[in-house]
Amino acid sequence: MIGIALCQYLSSFDGHLVYAVCREDSNGLKRLPVNANIKVVYSDLKYIDDIAKVIDRADVFINLAWTNTDQKGRNSAILQGLNVDYAKEAIRVAALKGCKLFVEAGSQAEYGFVEDLITEETPCNPELEYGKAKLRVFNEGSLLCESVGLKYLHLRIFSTFGENDRPWTLIMSAIDKMLKNEDLELSSCKQNWNYLYVTDCAKQIFLLCQYLFNKSEFKLGVYHIASKDTRSLKNYMEEMKSVLKSSSVLHYGSIVPAKQVSLNPSVTKTENAIRFTNEISFADAIKLIVRNNYNIQL
Repeated sequence: MIGIALCQYLSSFDGHLVYAVCREDSNGLKRLPVNANIKVVYSDLKYIDDIAKVIDRADVFINLAWTNTDQKGRNSAILQGLNVDYAKEAIRVAALKGCKLFVEAGSQAEYGFVEDLITEETPCNPELEYGKAKLRVFNEGSLLCESVGLKYLHLRIFSTFGENDRPWTLIMSAIDKMLKNEDLELSSCKQNWNYLYVTDCAKQIFLLCQYLFNKSEFKLGVYHIASKDTRSLKNYMEEMKSVLKSSSVLHYGSIVPAKQVSLNPSVTKTENAIRFTNEISFADAIKLIVRNNYNIQL
């Protein structure tokens, strides 16, 4: 989802050549825009070094690839550990192709369960193997980048959503049920949450790349990718129901998770660097998804 949005955004600028690296059977291929500024390169994560035969040179390598992200795979130390190896191989390829900046998609899962405001200085205590692997990439990948002369940008991405999101996510499944006026089984939804529309996510990533690529003193760093819109998850659900004019009944508390995740990210560091966070409201983003995915104008 983020990769597609990033390709769309980057390719809209004249002079930017984007290599979209994906598997030959990727579902995302049909969603990529047809644009002379985008060249598709086929590769599996296991053989990422193959792209070195196709790409002559590049300035920035943005690594959004990650395998075994389903519920079962997320807590497998073995499967998640493979992603660390793949990311480090991508760093070696980036150096070989003359890149100056390597960008890794980290996650809020690196922090573990935090109730308070989360800044880039908040200690990381990941509980899932997924979060542990993302943190390993930061620790090991940043050292590898230093050794091969690459700048290293680690993005801690919070809750991004958009048209090409997985259908089982809360936003996508809720939209589908609300449009059908079906009941929703939910947790209490009392925790803080933070949603960022994927187009704003892509713009944040691009602006950070541009800023840090040209910042001579920058060597490595962590930046949050999130919005300024933190509120209760229940508030988001109620707004979505209102926007969709749905008669769905929302059953809060019918699902009791083992642990309730709360998201309250600070985006001060990111905003200070790029003078931007988000420009598309949650309500407008829901309308865009419904228009683009269901051909319904709200």
